Amino acid sequence: MRQSSSQDSPAAAPDRANRVSLRAWLGLSSAIATWIWALVVLTLLVLIRWVGDRWVGVTVLLFLPRWLFLIPLPFLVLASGVAGRFRDWIAQGVVALVVAGPLMVVSLPFHQFWDRHGAGMRVRVMTLNRGMNPLNLERMKELIERERIDLICFQEGLSRKNPELDAYLAEQGWHRDREGYLASRFPIVAELPQPPKHGLTIDRMQVTLVRARIRAAPGVEFWLATVHLPTLRFGLYRFLDDGNEGLRAHVAWWDQEMGRLLDGLAEIRDAPLLVGGDFNVPPDHGAMAALGNSFRFAFEDAGWGYGYTRPTRYPWLRIDHILASPDWGFTACWVGPDVGSDHLPLCAEAVLSDSS
Repeated sequence: MRQSSSQDSPAAAPDRANRVSLRAWLGLSSAIATWIWALVVLTLLVLIRWVGDRWVGVTVLLFLPRWLFLIPLPFLVLASGVAGRFRDWIAQGVVALVVAGPLMVVSLPFHQFWDRHGAGMRVRVMTLNRGMNPLNLERMKELIERERIDLICFQEGLSRKNPELDAYLAEQGWHRDREGYLASRFPIVAELPQPPKHGLTIDRMQVTLVRARIRAAPGVEFWLATVHLPTLRFGLYRFLDDGNEGLRAHVAWWDQEMGRLLDGLAEIRDAPLLVGGDFNVPPDHGAMAALGNSFRFAFEDAGWGYGYTRPTRYPWLRIDHILASPDWGFTACWVGPDVGSDHLPLCAEAVLSDSS
């Protein structure tokens, strides 16, 4: 009885050898690419945490959509699967978690499951950079009422008056500071002057800091502040014009503005403080560490996910933040819907301890 198979034929042997060789090459290549990818991701984390905006490459990286570093994942997973190197999936999964976690700055406040905030006054605060476009008044009103917002910190857009929004807030009994940056359902009983402006230029718009004292109830007062730090984007333009010296000069000026902000916030010592604003830097920027020495961060304390607030349509940056002095605790923090600005609103619920 005659039995034959193309697999047993002499001509099939070179084909099998070629396939084995190709799989071996693909497996080795995917393994090397996986470790290169891992090295790149870890290097990026080190540069962000310890080098920061002193080097132009990191400055650019800070403001890029970091999900881009997940792009190699499906190709590496496919190549490793075809090559039969399934053990490489473990390394690829770990690197993907590092990208999706610390590199993209995810917040996972599991402590909220067992933390029990004591009795105290609860307020809901929202921060919103109004941007250059007119706000959608109906969406704005719906957001304020649905989320039961008590305090609003605005940035930008004040030169372009929005009489409909102003009329709505007035009709609802909201209180405003002299310049219109803050809105409160509670009375404003005092204000501090803004830090003095000096040497303003189009690429060096200085820090905006508006501070108002709020009386929430008899014997219960706190400060509310809105912050707008200038953008670092012009530092990249200066790098293109003047190289590293231009960037360093711009970063030094920006650090000076951050110092003026810290000084302005440090002036408030007599009552608890809530701060909302557009800081123009992500939470892992080195400058935010200085604020972390004195303040709690709402999204890191009580927000889930990424909390990206800009750009509005496809956000990949969290540059809008809500902070509080240690007298406060945060029970929740979330990103609101598009209300017409190029920033999404950031909202938080804060609890002021009865012992404060």
